[in-house]
Amino acid sequence: MTYRTTRVPLTAAGLAAVGALLLTGCDAAPAERPKAAAPPGPEVFFAEVAARCAGAGSGAPAPAPAEQELPADPEARKYAENHGYRQQAGLSAEGRCRGDAHAARIRSALAGKAPGTAAELTGLLRGLGYPVGPGDVVDGAGGTGPGFALWIPGSGPCVEGTSAAPARVEAHGPYAEGGCREPKGGH
Repeated sequence: MTYRTTRVPLTAAGLAAVGALLLTGCDAAPAERPKAAAPPGPEVFFAEVAARCAGAGSGAPAPAPAEQELPADPEARKYAENHGYRQQAGLSAEGRCRGDAHAARIRSALAGKAPGTAAELTGLLRGLGYPVGPGDVVDGAGGTGPGFALWIPGSGPCVEGTSAAPARVEAHGPYAEGGCREPKGGH
């Protein structure tokens, strides 16, 4: 028996729909994230970032990721198809600006004294005004220190990083099959 497969291009609209479904569930209201006990001021910073980045782009949606040509080698093709779940949605110019501003803010806080535990990193992020939910902060492995992956409320990009010196913090779009944290496993 012969099976025929059809490639479906992954578009920004498709990624957005998958992300919305993953984040909200089917016909369910989104779960409320725990409120962060933050010192006065983070809301002002978030508003400043939004105002500063409002003119960063034309407001156009993020461009769809270019469909990559699969390799001719059958084994390499299979590998590429099986790792498609690691694709990230693109960020608009405004989303990139906001994400980079938040990443720089977190990186600066980590430069003072890198937290050695997930609990310390959670406290630092909450102190900066970021809502940290279950699973957003994880213990590190191999000397990387604890790590985090956060969805920035009101702006959309993910900010992900590790706390070990030098701290690595970067902004990116959500993964097609896993929100802000890179999904484990494949297919």
